[in-house]
Amino acid sequence: MDNQTDCEVIVWSQQAFSIIQPIFYISIIAIFTHLFFWIQFLLYPSVRQRSMQWLYAYLITDLLLLVRFFLSYIYRYSSLCIPHHPRIVICYCEAIFDNYLNLLQSYILLALNICRYLQIVRNHNVYSLNRRLILSAHLFIYVLPLLGHVTLIQRGWSHLQNPPGDACDLLPTSLLIRLVFLLFSYFIPVLLTLTFLLRSLNYIRNTDGIQSREIVDARLRHHRQLVIQSCVFYSLWLILWSPHLLVFPFYYKSSRVGIVAQIMNYMSIAVDPVVIAALDVRFLNAWKSSGDHVDRQVRRKRSVNIPIIVLSSPTESSKHTPEDNFDSK
Repeated sequence: MDNQTDCEVIVWSQQAFSIIQPIFYISIIAIFTHLFFWIQFLLYPSVRQRSMQWLYAYLITDLLLLVRFFLSYIYRYSSLCIPHHPRIVICYCEAIFDNYLNLLQSYILLALNICRYLQIVRNHNVYSLNRRLILSAHLFIYVLPLLGHVTLIQRGWSHLQNPPGDACDLLPTSLLIRLVFLLFSYFIPVLLTLTFLLRSLNYIRNTDGIQSREIVDARLRHHRQLVIQSCVFYSLWLILWSPHLLVFPFYYKSSRVGIVAQIMNYMSIAVDPVVIAALDVRFLNAWKSSGDHVDRQVRRKRSVNIPIIVLSSPTESSKHTPEDNFDSK
């Protein structure tokens, strides 16, 4: 470090840069999938409803994770000379917000399934009748995990990893802290999410006491659709998202295991806008409508580009005289 300027040039090491490249390319793809989703949000009023606020919150955390990655990538790629204290602050932010935003997603999906369960069982719009409770849930979900990370740092229960030429990371200092972190960041929200999901499916399947055959058939159709949609979304979510939080307390993120977990996590971010239609058919209809519009435009353009051949009518050909044929020779 230069004592006069008190700053240091932070760059990617060659090894770290080669490791981080797959995540960079996946993040580029994720930008386009999310951009297409938010275009649907602007074009179709049917998806701009209060009942979808948890889905919006979930996808916004995806966007913030992408912003966090690109800022970290550019920060080291641009070879800036950063003073010591701002560099430490940046390092802590880089380490905290990756885990914090991933933790938010588990509790956002838990809140989504609780609201869905209450709507199905009690048959009323919880988003209109319980606005203050919903707002309190938002504040609780966003603030409490952040305070938890700050507390871990202040109490010395996690320490900052800042290797030269690589990303910053936070690791718990003891096995007990690691297990407690896993309990609150993964097992509690995931198990509760699956519990409320299964309770919702069980209520829809239960048709005891319903005399109308039409209502029974409608419930069974809705049950099959909800089972398929939920299984697709939550299977992809658990497979791609879970390794990141399961690995975080035990491995440094730039280790081989940590990189594989990060790649799977960013793959989840890239496909989230595509599979989010599994939670609400209105998203699927918006995607289909956009696809139909693009298909019509392509067909219209092709029809315009086809050359038109004009054939002379028999009456016009009969007007030619023998002299015309002779002259043509």
